[in-house]
Amino acid sequence: MMSLIKTYLHKQMMNKEQLAQFKYNYCEKIIEDMDMDTLMTLAHDLLMDSYQSCTEEEIKEEILDLYDDEMLSDLMEGIK
Repeated sequence: MMSLIKTYLHKQMMNKEQLAQFKYNYCEKIIEDMDMDTLMTLAHDLLMDSYQSCTEEEIKEEILDLYDDEMLSDLMEGIK
């Protein structure tokens, strides 16, 4: 019986809106099941991945847009 249900579910096609809602629901479930440390690690990893292709100038511009000169200076002080 269970394999019959799995077969049916795998063959069912979703439209764009349904697929978007399905993905949203799945993401919500994943996040809901995480503890705070895991969630922070995931956020850090995703941010690092997104900044991999940025140039130094692009990152500095973003910091200045979101924060200020002082934050940029503080972040740069930690670089050796």
